[in-house]
Amino acid sequence: MRPSLQSPTAIATACLAACLVACGERAPAPPQERTPGEPTAAGVDLAESERRAMAAEGVLKGIARQIVAGDAPLPELEAFAAPFAGSVGPTRHSEVHIFDIANRESTFTTAASIECKAQLAGGGWRAVVSTLHASWSLPADGGAPELESCTPGDAPQVATSPAPWFSERTGEVIGGEPAFHHHLARGLDHWLARVEAAHGIDAFIRNGMALGDADGDGRDDLYVCQPGGLPNRLLLHLPDGTVAEAPDDAGADILDHTSAALFVDLDNDGDQDLALATPAGIVLLENDGAAKFSPRGTLRTDSSDCHALAAADYDLDGHLDLYVTFALGDRLPGEEAGAFRFHDARDGGHNQLFRGDGGWSFSEATARSGLAEDDGRHSLAAAWGDFDRDGDPDLYVANDYGPNQLYRNDGGTFAEVAAGLGAQDYGAGMSAAWGDFDRDGRTDLYVGNMFSNAGHRVTAQAPFLAGAPDGLLAVYRRFAKGNTLLRQRRDGTFAEIGGATEMGRWAWSSLFADLDNDGWEDLFVANGYITGPQKDDL
Repeated sequence: MRPSLQSPTAIATACLAACLVACGERAPAPPQERTPGEPTAAGVDLAESERRAMAAEGVLKGIARQIVAGDAPLPELEAFAAPFAGSVGPTRHSEVHIFDIANRESTFTTAASIECKAQLAGGGWRAVVSTLHASWSLPADGGAPELESCTPGDAPQVATSPAPWFSERTGEVIGGEPAFHHHLARGLDHWLARVEAAHGIDAFIRNGMALGDADGDGRDDLYVCQPGGLPNRLLLHLPDGTVAEAPDDAGADILDHTSAALFVDLDNDGDQDLALATPAGIVLLENDGAAKFSPRGTLRTDSSDCHALAAADYDLDGHLDLYVTFALGDRLPGEEAGAFRFHDARDGGHNQLFRGDGGWSFSEATARSGLAEDDGRHSLAAAWGDFDRDGDPDLYVANDYGPNQLYRNDGGTFAEVAAGLGAQDYGAGMSAAWGDFDRDGRTDLYVGNMFSNAGHRVTAQAPFLAGAPDGLLAVYRRFAKGNTLLRQRRDGTFAEIGGATEMGRWAWSSLFADLDNDGWEDLFVANGYITGPQKDDL
């Protein structure tokens, strides 16, 4: 845990609230008994509240398994369960997570999100996302809570489809590639036991990938970044739809830890070059047009914990420029760590803008372009987009542990305008994507954060951050809220749109894409976290 201006107890509780995540979650409306944050029964501390919640959640999980099998354990749930009657057993999936709890001395109530999906007996698939409101009593002997009533929430979200939108094709596409079996198919735990940490591999390492046409055959190829000590992999897309690793002399299989990569034409010759984020800097590889890469230099960076690369021609001079984000700053042993606050950290790395000058030459332009304003945060992602439609690209930066930034480009000079335009957001910013989801001609914004049912539940309890300064509790509750969809108004400001788009689970990356070819941009969110053989592993 980094140093903080909050007490250790407050920070530990905040981490529980903002970081504990359960899969299959959604943020429905709270139960009618109270509003989140209303004081609960005196004497029920957070530990006891969580004990009750976990015991109740176990009972509700069993009920969900019955529902998705078409069996209603209670009369109130018959309408919910009936459509799943005769569903195909191996396709059944259910999740239940309590997001709100109201405690009394010997009773309590809960509100839980429930998600059920399965292939139906008559064909087709059905998925339902709703809520379960339950009341519970506590036996005098201190035993497990007893369920008194359980009713579904109003207006559940129901989705049906004659067939799944996606199918698993990993074995068919990459199963014949030896590198998949002896390298990529093995988990991180396997390599942690075999690669020395000095190479830059650890349990919390983060590595990206890039998609682009490396060999100029009109098919997108895949570049997979790896931890230090393991080679990056360039997988070429073959005419039959499978992939095969590029030849040894392709020049792209570097062993440096690589956190991010971009396929991008850096020399304006019409093919896709590579920019790679490594601890030593941004490695530039020139493509000869046939997937053979040659090193053209390294852009030296001020920090080593690079997270994202974003390319655009910000000054409209015809040469692409590179923006690099950093999470952690680099400090010498014993050096003062600076002011880390869980909700407003300013001890991160310093993001950098490298202006392309042509001929594989780049100039460091962060300060003179205005992008050093309000810098030093834990920046995990950046996205270029001309939100004000003036012809030059603007920049949005998503930050962990605090507010995000929107830099408006005014002819090559940037001004930070997020707060004034309502685009700041506040949370564990993991990703950002521009898109026009409502087709009104104005660019909207989607930001990936973290959604946590545990966070919703814990931060609503009276003991949580008791005595905190005004406004701080609301910020900590927002950290558990999930993703943020910002709709651009006609006046250029942004309004937050709540609802289903918030629940992206522990989101890492997100993008707008028309997945069903109906002309409307959908949202795709990559999520998850490190797991392992332990059943209680986060």
